[in-house]
Amino acid sequence: MNQLFISYSRKDTEFAKRLAEKFTAQKLETWVDWEDIPPSVDWMKEIEKGIEEADVFVFIISPDSIRSSVCAEEVAHAIKNGKRIAPVIAREVDMKEVPATLTHLNWIFFARPQDNFDDAFEKLMLAIQTDFDWVQTHAKLQVKALEWERINHEDSFLLRGRELADAEAQLMVNGEKNPRPTELQCQYTLKSAEAEKEQIERQREKEQQLELEKKLGTRMRRLTYLLIGVFTAAYAVLFFWLNTVTSTLAVNSIKDQMLALVETSVCFINGDEYQAFINNFAAETSAVYEDYYYSTLEFFMSDVIATNKNIETEIVLYSVTLGSKANEFLIINSTDAAVDTVYKTPVIARGPSAIQIAGMKKTVADTTIVTDDYGTWISACSPILNSSNDSVGALCADFNAQLLEDTRQKVTTTLAIAFIAIYPAMILLVLFTTCSLRKKK
Repeated sequence: MNQLFISYSRKDTEFAKRLAEKFTAQKLETWVDWEDIPPSVDWMKEIEKGIEEADVFVFIISPDSIRSSVCAEEVAHAIKNGKRIAPVIAREVDMKEVPATLTHLNWIFFARPQDNFDDAFEKLMLAIQTDFDWVQTHAKLQVKALEWERINHEDSFLLRGRELADAEAQLMVNGEKNPRPTELQCQYTLKSAEAEKEQIERQREKEQQLELEKKLGTRMRRLTYLLIGVFTAAYAVLFFWLNTVTSTLAVNSIKDQMLALVETSVCFINGDEYQAFINNFAAETSAVYEDYYYSTLEFFMSDVIATNKNIETEIVLYSVTLGSKANEFLIINSTDAAVDTVYKTPVIARGPSAIQIAGMKKTVADTTIVTDDYGTWISACSPILNSSNDSVGALCADFNAQLLEDTRQKVTTTLAIAFIAIYPAMILLVLFTTCSLRKKK
């Protein structure tokens, strides 16, 4: 940036050169049209640019310069841009011819007989360097304001941050000094302050929005975790409940099969014949096994088992009658090939339900698993009635309990597979729902 702009008439060239050399010796840059304007460039625009960028406008006053239209334009442009003007009298002039815009300034005389060039130059340097920091700041601020004005008040050319704060402070402190702030500088600084305030407000709103989104995100995450936790707990409760219900239904289905087997089968046993056979043979003899009724009963029960092969488990069918002791029953015959059953083998009823005893009174089934030397069993019995409708015994069926365990396992496995397959989809639904809620908020 040129620190000094020298405006002069061509007839004062020698004086202007001498003055420029003195400035150069003081390490001050000068803008003079004899060396700074390329022939191909718009001359007046370059002059205006040089004035705008200069810190001080030095006007060499002479009869010729005050009559020069070019010099008048240069002075007017300097005044417009609020430049500090240092009027230098190179030759005596008629005060009436001097523009009113210059008469109020402190003139520095070089042309009177009593004037010494070096002494006058020292006065000129004093005038230039008084508050020179402000002079330079004024020039820089004016250049920036002009750039902003010429670019159609583009916001990107406004002052920001520390630069704006410095400009505001300089205008406040130096507002009454020479040069005074220009209207454009004030407008430029005010607009910069407004833009800065708007930017700060936008940034504050953005930060608040980010903080709100952060808090909302935290809340939504907590809500998501809570929903997933509640859903998982509810899902687990639902699984166990359904597992219990379906297992109970499956067990009841097995129970119904057991009841149907003994109820339908016992209908084919004649109670009077069964009673007569038992009464006829008080204890085991070889004649028991040779008796036609015994053989017929054995064949019948084996046929029942063969007919019900659709039941996928081991079944032992046997007939019983009441023993002489408490909770005792006597096995008359059995289809259990693993055990050599003796006629009227006494047995104490198994388990708390004593189902063989209860089965002589009514048809019952018990899915309580009972364990013996031959495995685990669940049982069903139905009474054998004579013609007087009195119970003379019972037809019982022991089902291998593995059927019950397999059924329960199948139910649990099927439900588990279904729930495991559905669970991820339900979790995704929860996540999608919470994300949708977050977007709406």
